[in-house]
Amino acid sequence: MRSNTKFICIAFIIAGLIGFGTYGINKTTTQVLASHSVGDNMTGMAGMTNMTETEHAYNKSANIVRDSVAELLEGKSLPAGQFIHLYDSTPYKIMNGHIAVNVPCEDNSTASVQVLMGQAPNFTAAELENLPELSTPGEMCLYHVDIAPHEEVITDVAIANPSDSDLEFPAGSTVVVGINEIAPGAEEGGHGHGAEATNSTES
Repeated sequence: MRSNTKFICIAFIIAGLIGFGTYGINKTTTQVLASHSVGDNMTGMAGMTNMTETEHAYNKSANIVRDSVAELLEGKSLPAGQFIHLYDSTPYKIMNGHIAVNVPCEDNSTASVQVLMGQAPNFTAAELENLPELSTPGEMCLYHVDIAPHEEVITDVAIANPSDSDLEFPAGSTVVVGINEIAPGAEEGGHGHGAEATNSTES
């Protein structure tokens, strides 16, 4: 009887030691995990805060958009010295974009049209880059031009016929205007300030 009681007491003592050891391990593990979790979360939150502040500051000056206009010119006529107005971002100015035109061209790959950019009525003819892989000189040529930040405000995009004869657009003639970023700041000057519209271009 005494041996059974002694055995039971020893069993309780062993069980208690095991339980205490397990509690200590679990508590330590929990503290370590909690410490890492809090540290990681604080780091992540700091990163999110910095990112938000940066994005907030950026968005104050520019808005990221993805707007595009595709104009099928086939069958249309553009009189000599006239233009087709394609895009207007007023009261925002265009900060970043891309324009592609597929139009008739000369044997030397000179385009039959000008791409005009600026704030109407003040336009400037853009310098077009020919893509020879997708062009047939003397017939149809593909050109593109990037819209990047300029000293001049850009709100409008147009194509003009600089020649002294009317231009008839054949099949496949297209122009695509893609705008990626706009920003405030186009309220002053240009539109709505009594300036007369003009078809003339600046070289």
